[in-house]
Amino acid sequence: MKNRTVIDGLRSKIREHTLDLTLFIQELIKTPSVNGKNNEIDVANLIKRKAVELNLPVKFIASDKLRPNVFIGNNFSSNKDLLLIAHLDTVDAGDLNKWQHNPFGGEIEGGRLYGRGAIDCKTGIALSVYTLKILNDLGYKNISKFVGVVDEESGADSKLGTKYLLGKGLNARAAIYTYPGVDTVTIGHRGLVRLWVEVNGESAHTGSLGWQKGERGASAIEALVKFINSLSGIEFTEVNKFFPEYTFKHTVTMVEGGSGESIVPDRARVLIDVRLLPNHNNGEYIDRIAELSKGFETNKIKFHIKVKNNVSGVVISPKEPIVKILDRLDREIMGKFPEIRGCGPANEGYMLINAGIPTICGFGAEGDGVHSADEYLKVETLPKILEIYVRTAIELAS
Repeated sequence: MKNRTVIDGLRSKIREHTLDLTLFIQELIKTPSVNGKNNEIDVANLIKRKAVELNLPVKFIASDKLRPNVFIGNNFSSNKDLLLIAHLDTVDAGDLNKWQHNPFGGEIEGGRLYGRGAIDCKTGIALSVYTLKILNDLGYKNISKFVGVVDEESGADSKLGTKYLLGKGLNARAAIYTYPGVDTVTIGHRGLVRLWVEVNGESAHTGSLGWQKGERGASAIEALVKFINSLSGIEFTEVNKFFPEYTFKHTVTMVEGGSGESIVPDRARVLIDVRLLPNHNNGEYIDRIAELSKGFETNKIKFHIKVKNNVSGVVISPKEPIVKILDRLDREIMGKFPEIRGCGPANEGYMLINAGIPTICGFGAEGDGVHSADEYLKVETLPKILEIYVRTAIELAS
């Protein structure tokens, strides 16, 4: 897309819609969709009303009517267009005393738009909707589409959102998950395993002679501590050139146990959060944890492994057309020289990539504060990112 007249016309359209785009982001932030607290129905209805207002074809696709995915476009199953994707839910605001701005106020101060979801991922929703509006205004009616998905923040492996839509036939030539940041064209993400290691022991009175002599009781907590201290023996040393500085990392994030002050604990458990590269094997890690735990079992101590999340690491080729287009437009429009690499946190990009859709696992709004207090969007960057999305759709289709 090199015709100066066409680009000028596009930028005129963007200026025409920038204020409404900003107001829409504020509306989205003012509509809480905290995972575990709010179903996504309210924010989905807001998006649907906006799509109708902009004369865009829209429908809900849901396995749970209170948690509907939103589809905007005409060709749900086409493999010839650009898919823009964002999740409708957010994490909680956390300790409100740490916020300088109302997390659900959508306040603008100093060129920053504050609120939970400001860049993860409600600006991505709004940018996607207005990308389709501008494409339609310019006569490009079937080269892009949008899905707003539910339940991403539960661990990026929900059956209600992206996975459900793929099962219904969702397809595309390429996709952009509209996560924040333009310093990187994110071509993949690390894998994620979260698992509970549970220990069962035998209770006894801590003051009893039986416990004193070792004849009764078996402490689940003591067994669990020994297990945790042995975790350093599990390593994956392979590196991946598309994930500079990232490698395997597992972290104990939650520990629970015991049932009383004078009771030998007969139960305890630990949650382990594990990050693995695409060339690491999630299943191998799970098997090694199970094998390690067996070494601490006795006739009274038993271990059980329960996998909570299992997300594969993925990476696409940097030679994919979507990668080259975004790299070039990022340089031209944003003045960036982006890294072409994978990211550390996992997201639902793996579902799309594993379904054969080359997916950018993060490219979008500039700001800061994802999953922390005073999350904010840099408002001035909206027109440029919107231009990148629109031109990417046009160039991918040409």
